[in-house]
Amino acid sequence: MEGNFQKRDVEEGEVTKKITASSSNATIQGAQVSSYNARLYWPDIINTPENQWTFTCTEIIEKLNTLGTANNELKKNMETCLMYFYNMKKKLNLFDHTYTASSIYFFRFWYVYGLPSSLINCIHISQAILVTACKTMENNRPIDVYVKSTCEFMLQMIPGLKNKYNMDKLKWEVRDKLVKNEKRIVCSFGFDLNIDNPKEMIEEMFSGFYRFSRDYDLSNEFQESFPKILQEARSFIIQAVTQPISLLCDGYDFVSLALIYCGVQYKRMVDNEFKFPKDFFSKRFPSKVTSEKFANFFTDYRLLEENFFDLKSNKKEKLQISKEEIDSIIQETPDEPKNEEEPESELLLTQKNLYDYNAIKSGEVKQELLDHIKVRVDALSERITNESKKRSATESTESPSKKAKV
Repeated sequence: MEGNFQKRDVEEGEVTKKITASSSNATIQGAQVSSYNARLYWPDIINTPENQWTFTCTEIIEKLNTLGTANNELKKNMETCLMYFYNMKKKLNLFDHTYTASSIYFFRFWYVYGLPSSLINCIHISQAILVTACKTMENNRPIDVYVKSTCEFMLQMIPGLKNKYNMDKLKWEVRDKLVKNEKRIVCSFGFDLNIDNPKEMIEEMFSGFYRFSRDYDLSNEFQESFPKILQEARSFIIQAVTQPISLLCDGYDFVSLALIYCGVQYKRMVDNEFKFPKDFFSKRFPSKVTSEKFANFFTDYRLLEENFFDLKSNKKEKLQISKEEIDSIIQETPDEPKNEEEPESELLLTQKNLYDYNAIKSGEVKQELLDHIKVRVDALSERITNESKKRSATESTESPSKKAKV
């Protein structure tokens, strides 16, 4: 061991001499080197490989039916795991997009790797998936909070567990399983955790920035009705992740599916003349929206509902949406036939991905957006100041006996 360390020290000494010599040469040739370019080593965006996470409806249903007679038991366990995510969302006060991320990770893990046969081990896996989602969505909680809430859920859902474990012993086992399974989840996904979370995407795509820089020229009628549709679309996404729809379409198509579904329902029940503006989807989504494609999505969605979970949030006959109904609310220009011999221009390639870095890196925004941000910041500042004054007034009026002794 000592010989190895000495050899390493000698090698490090030689490397140091070389670095010193090269630094001297760089100083001498300073006129030739303009400056150090950090972006060579730390580019603005690092492109990483992505796995395929969408499959056909037939493949998803076949995966469910591989267990034969044990199929019903698997579905019960999966439904309990989804209930666990919802329970943890309420108990730990998690974001909606953390809940949707948990469900998406859960279905991906089930499809590729399957789930354990026992319910308690399924919950152990679900806990690791939940923690991974919380960290990915920057919505993390202390480990003791996860462990305590998971133990309480287990004792509630698994009969006879109280006789086998006392609370302290169960907490240690749940904690150990969490550490082990969290590593397993991350490695199983190949660190491919950058999901296109539809709940997060719908908030970003229709945020204040785009409302003032892209959507300012929409008609007054549409601007009046769209917030209602958008609110329903948010609810649709949260309910739809309880079925494996995230295995059927990516995040962009999921958001489009939610908007089209809510648009059709709005047309059926509120305004028979409702339509999305001309090229509404092609101006906001990188993937093409066609009536045939999304009519198939709705058919597949209904098949997944029938084969997986019978939940209160299921849409059932409301998913009977025809190609003609979708055509009646969208006004998308069909793609022009392209010449394969003619290469696509850089501008056209950028337009295909509306959220490409090169398309938004200038940071130029309209004055209306800046004014909107200023109003929001001023309102927030005023609220914080008023709350601080109220706290100070309350503390000053308290009797000395009630004040804590230091």
